[in-house]
Amino acid sequence: MVLPEDDDEERTTMIFRWWRRRVHVPTACACEPEWPGLVTELDGHRMPALPDPGGSGVLVLTLGLVAHCTGCSARYPSGWRVADRV
Repeated sequence: MVLPEDDDEERTTMIFRWWRRRVHVPTACACEPEWPGLVTELDGHRMPALPDPGGSGVLVLTLGLVAHCTGCSARYPSGWRVADRV
């Protein structure tokens, strides 16, 4: 979405609204063992995810996807990728 140049107040409001939504999401997994599984949601469909030590994949970054724990729904704080379909 492109906002008009002279509408700084609306742009600032949008940025803070986005930031507030991300601040209150827990990133510490309460499950035992930690992170039993990861899942993300795309267009209303749950998709399995896998941790990726190399960082998040291009699909994840491009679409702004977020991975959550399958047990406690905590947001996964590290790099991850969408699992391959079998």
